[in-house]
Amino acid sequence: MEFLASWRFVPVRLYTRAHYPIITSVTRPPKPPKLGPSLALMLLVLGVYLLTMSGHTYSRDEETMLAVSESLVEQGSWELPNKSLVQAIGVNGKHYSQYGPGQSLAAVPWVALGETLGRIVPKEQAGFPLRLVLASYNALIAAGICGLFAAAGLLLGYSRRASLLAAGVLAFCTFLWPHSRTFFSEPLVGLCLFASFYLLLLPTAPARLSSRRDALFLLLSGGLSAAALAVKVQYVVALIPFLVYLSWWALRGSRELRHLTDVSAPRRSILPLWWLLGLGVGLVPLFVYNLAFFGSPLATGYGSDLKSNFQTPLIEGALGLLVSPGKGLVWFAPPILLSILGFRSFARRHGAVALFVMLLAAAIVALFGMYTFWHGDGSWGPRYLVPLLPFALLPMLPVMQRAVGGASSVTPSERRATKLSRLAVPVLAALGFAVSVLGVLVNFDTYVNIQTDAEVRYWTFSGSPIVGNFDLLRQRLRPADWLVMLLHPPGTAILKSGFSYSGGSTAGSETLPRWTTGNGVIEVWPDLSRGPVSVTLRLADPRPPQLPRADVSILIGGQSVPIAHVPVMGASASADYSLPVGASPTVLTIHSDTWNPSRVQKGGRKEDLGVVLEGVTMSQGSQPGSYRVAEAMPVPPYSSQPRWYYNPDVKHPADLWIVYILEMGMQRGAIIALGLSLLAVGLLCLLAGWLGLRGAKD
Repeated sequence: MEFLASWRFVPVRLYTRAHYPIITSVTRPPKPPKLGPSLALMLLVLGVYLLTMSGHTYSRDEETMLAVSESLVEQGSWELPNKSLVQAIGVNGKHYSQYGPGQSLAAVPWVALGETLGRIVPKEQAGFPLRLVLASYNALIAAGICGLFAAAGLLLGYSRRASLLAAGVLAFCTFLWPHSRTFFSEPLVGLCLFASFYLLLLPTAPARLSSRRDALFLLLSGGLSAAALAVKVQYVVALIPFLVYLSWWALRGSRELRHLTDVSAPRRSILPLWWLLGLGVGLVPLFVYNLAFFGSPLATGYGSDLKSNFQTPLIEGALGLLVSPGKGLVWFAPPILLSILGFRSFARRHGAVALFVMLLAAAIVALFGMYTFWHGDGSWGPRYLVPLLPFALLPMLPVMQRAVGGASSVTPSERRATKLSRLAVPVLAALGFAVSVLGVLVNFDTYVNIQTDAEVRYWTFSGSPIVGNFDLLRQRLRPADWLVMLLHPPGTAILKSGFSYSGGSTAGSETLPRWTTGNGVIEVWPDLSRGPVSVTLRLADPRPPQLPRADVSILIGGQSVPIAHVPVMGASASADYSLPVGASPTVLTIHSDTWNPSRVQKGGRKEDLGVVLEGVTMSQGSQPGSYRVAEAMPVPPYSSQPRWYYNPDVKHPADLWIVYILEMGMQRGAIIALGLSLLAVGLLCLLAGWLGLRGAKD
């Protein structure tokens, strides 16, 4: 009874005499808080997001929505070009995006600006400025979610410090940060739904409001819910908690809400109808779009075969979304445990909001738990739960309030709760930050191309992308390797190009052994000060027995030379190739024919492989010398498509747009000018947000 009666904006104390509830007091809530601190937090988050953008797309889904935006800008048409995109055939026989029109339409200003800036570089290089500008789109959307979350915390009565810190946890300690670097549609869905719910909170927040303003809030709220469906129609299940919340409001309003306004109870109880009107009006453009291109207001690009789209057992999909090592919410957003810790306290104070959060979580997890593509690969964490994140973290606010000292601790139980909060908040926030940084610094699609077994990626801890990205980052940021690249000390062999990983769940974490891809190039820096140097390459040919043995040759400086090889005792597949080197540096190329494991065995890796380089030895006379093998990070060739960004052969120090600008072999003047502009905007937002937060006080 206490849970159901604890509506946040109509706090009542219920006392029972023979289990008969009576209302003894009603408190007027304070005026809505100012939005200045929330805006400052949004600017600070936006600054960080802009400085850590990826500058590229990740998938065909994003490229499809981008192609629609380009078509709208260039031709004023929704039609897609007939190329490798996620398309559906319309009733007129033309190709249209499978996805809703909302994301592509909202991104039109970014695409128009990107195409304009693309004219300052050669035509074949225009793709990068376009995608660089587009990368700021979800950065702004995700920062808006964080600012709105802070505003919601203030509106619910929590201190500025607690609300702003909780919003910072959402921004940097969950998978919202990595997803701010994509062009996926889920962040926009999340912003629309959370803004819609925030507007539902406003009519009961001030002490006195007019029915006209209440109606406007509800009308806009319904329209934003419709906009979320125009972006991604699957989130129609989110309407269930909205309708339950509004129904509860209408039924309880005649008794309780009359104490808060001068509006009569009957008029107050019918105000939710304005929300339905906003929803209906907002859905009209979507219905017209569906009717024009797919033949029915309720038809979408996903087709009518729902059975094929929902084939995952609910228990499997739900566990995968919530707790699986490779996609689980608790691993990719550890602060969600703070919400579990604070839910009871939150529900006592905000019963209606708590019920809304539970219903929304159940609806989204149930729908996408049965979805055939429940994991949303490739992405960082459970992509389809991004819209749920700000709602799911609301119950964290009481824990944050206790942690920052916003509530007095009188009883022993309250003191214990405060101590637990002050311990749990920094620990879980730090864990969340560490996981999020892995999704920011390393392209999450790279590990998908390394660990191709999806079951291993989703359901094993050793194969989780968190572990895989950590190994990749550790490999790319080895200080010793960077020193070798800079100084080229004698006794060094540098793997320049043409090498892939050796295999295993921690693939790519060690320099050797390493597969070649047909032409493995090694740059040798011998120590010639003590006499002639001989280099020995130990090569293995572990191809399946049914395939012919590799035809191997060694090139020096691009010229083939006859080199004898000696089989290794006890290892029939390995042989040593020894040759003298007389210059520093000497470029050696291991040339061999290739084979593709996927054509030999089911589930094999889809890559052309040559032979395995197992070791490199340098010796002077009969004495082996000291040596070091390091791997170069070559500058990738420019391509407007995203493939080279996550190619395991290309070792980027970080998946950041600044790195790509410095590495790409393209016209640099215009791109650097664009990069400096973005850098200035990011730093300006960071500074403005920081100054705004410094001036915010409880």
